[in-house]
Amino acid sequence: MNFFFRILQRLLGGDDAGAPVRLPSPDALVLLTRPQGEAEAQLFRDMLEQEGIRSMLKNRDPVSARDGGMGPPWAYELWVLRRDLLRARDAIGVEDDGPRT
Repeated sequence: MNFFFRILQRLLGGDDAGAPVRLPSPDALVLLTRPQGEAEAQLFRDMLEQEGIRSMLKNRDPVSARDGGMGPPWAYELWVLRRDLLRARDAIGVEDDGPRT
């Protein structure tokens, strides 16, 4: 019975005091910055590409993302792999303002 309880607890997201603490994956995506519009977002993305840093540009506005149009300035996010975060900040001159995942 104890075995089934532990499995159920893990599936439901319960605490497992015996589990080791895991470090963040270097392949996890992290938020680099929120550019002020599509033009700035594309500029940053091109700068990162020139440095050999892969990035993902995300449009958070559901209407413009669906219709394929230009989104509002607040809608854009630029994401990079965790292992490239420091290089990406240096490449585009973004300051560290706390952890973002």
